[in-house]
Amino acid sequence: LTPDLLNFKKGWMVKLDENDQWKKYWFVLSTDSLRYYKDSTAEEASDLEGEINLMKCYNVSEYQVQRNYGFQIHTPKGVFTLSAMTAGIRKNWIQALMKNVHPANAPDVASLPGQHIPCSPPEVLPKPDVTQDSPSADVSSESEPHPKASSVTERRREGRYKTFDWAEFKPESEPAVDADLQKSPCSLELGDLERRKRREERRRRYEKMLGFSLLEKDGSVRALSPKSQQRMEEEMEECWKQVEKTMFRLERTVPLFSDGRDAEEMEKVLQSYRKAVEDLKVQLEESEHRRLELEAQLSTERFQHQQRPLCLQVTCERGLACMEESHLKVVEGLQRRHKQEVERLLVDRDRLLEEESAATATAIEAIKNAHRLELQREVQRRCEFENSNGLSNLEEVHRQHSEELASCQRELEVLSQQFSLKCLENGHLVQALDAERKALCQCQQENQDLRTRNQELSGHLAAEITRLCTLAKQDALPLSQGMDVYEMEITLRVKESEVQCLKQEITSLKDELQSAQRDKRNATKKYKDMYTELSIVQAKAEREADELRENLRLAHQALGRTSP
Repeated sequence: LTPDLLNFKKGWMVKLDENDQWKKYWFVLSTDSLRYYKDSTAEEASDLEGEINLMKCYNVSEYQVQRNYGFQIHTPKGVFTLSAMTAGIRKNWIQALMKNVHPANAPDVASLPGQHIPCSPPEVLPKPDVTQDSPSADVSSESEPHPKASSVTERRREGRYKTFDWAEFKPESEPAVDADLQKSPCSLELGDLERRKRREERRRRYEKMLGFSLLEKDGSVRALSPKSQQRMEEEMEECWKQVEKTMFRLERTVPLFSDGRDAEEMEKVLQSYRKAVEDLKVQLEESEHRRLELEAQLSTERFQHQQRPLCLQVTCERGLACMEESHLKVVEGLQRRHKQEVERLLVDRDRLLEEESAATATAIEAIKNAHRLELQREVQRRCEFENSNGLSNLEEVHRQHSEELASCQRELEVLSQQFSLKCLENGHLVQALDAERKALCQCQQENQDLRTRNQELSGHLAAEITRLCTLAKQDALPLSQGMDVYEMEITLRVKESEVQCLKQEITSLKDELQSAQRDKRNATKKYKDMYTELSIVQAKAEREADELRENLRLAHQALGRTSP
């Protein structure tokens, strides 16, 4: 059996299940039911997920949902909520489902409410003849006992219908050209030849559209092959998809109840309207109750507004006390840490200076002693050499020794100068540290002044709040106008700005203290670097003195070999 193509629709939609969860299904609409599958493959495999019986469906209406565009199907068994992707798809589905609300008398959704035409049985409706011409259609229409309804093609041409008329592609089961083919060409008139030619052109056009010939070899209409049937179904599916994507114009309202509907369903709608009116009355009572609550709340707020100055005074005093206490704690902690750091740095400086001075003095004394011993040995050797050799060699050795001694003395002088420079740099560092200590004392004094200023401002603020409270009690300023609260807010903002300035000054003092500590660390590092350089110079001097001793020893050995 061929399905009713006008009441056949497929597509994706979302359904609200019993657990209030949205699930996506592939829906297929037939004449008396709306089946839904997991996907199109499940439809081909007949794997049914569920079915909505439309035999007793009495209403299809739009419904507001959270996602996409929803509508509801009302049946005696329950209400089913669905959701389409777009408003156009939802309207198409509603129009298709409304045809199933009254299968025997489906209204035309594009026609006016007064132009409702009852549907005749399928065997009475005229079928399009692809080989029949217009004049012959007029003749056949005269013999029909029932008036012919406007076809879908005519309504679409007039702009009152927006779906495809798939029934026009249905082939005829009874051929209509046998009688024309059996007639003799001689008996045909000129008008008949013209009509026959137009009939052949129309038949070829339909054959080109359908993809197969409408006539068999014996002249009868050929049935659809499975392959052609499948191709036609695919084309129909593509056309349905195009229809779902098409944006529809605003349609005219279709009455949900026909003339043959009994008064029971109208009574149900009337009951729903009465229930809606009762709900609106309940909402009105709730709104009135809410208004009374708001008036009571407004009176309470007015009373609290009159008591607000005392609350502001207590809040300001508490905030100022907490801020002053925290400020004192921070300043005391900073002073204590700074004092400990200064004492530790002074101890380290004195210790390093003593160690450096002792090491330098020990090194110089050792160099002098070594040089004295070496000089005594050289004098003794010289005396021995003078006794054994002539005065000429002795004078040469004495001259070389004098030069080496002079070079050693110059190096000692250079080392002494470097040591003096290091001592001077240490003195400058001590002076810089004293200057930092003085700057810190000055910062502490400024901090104390700021604390005093803060206390004065706190006293002024407390006095101002007390004065405003007194004026409020004496009704000097009317509370109804809110001027006292306004002035108190302005004063409070001014005091808050002054407190912020004090906080900024405290922050700047903290930054200066950190800068002083950083300079102190830099001075300590520089002192350590100078100590390291002095140690390197001392080691270098000792190494050069050892080299001089070695050279002197080698010179004496050479003199000893040259002597007879």
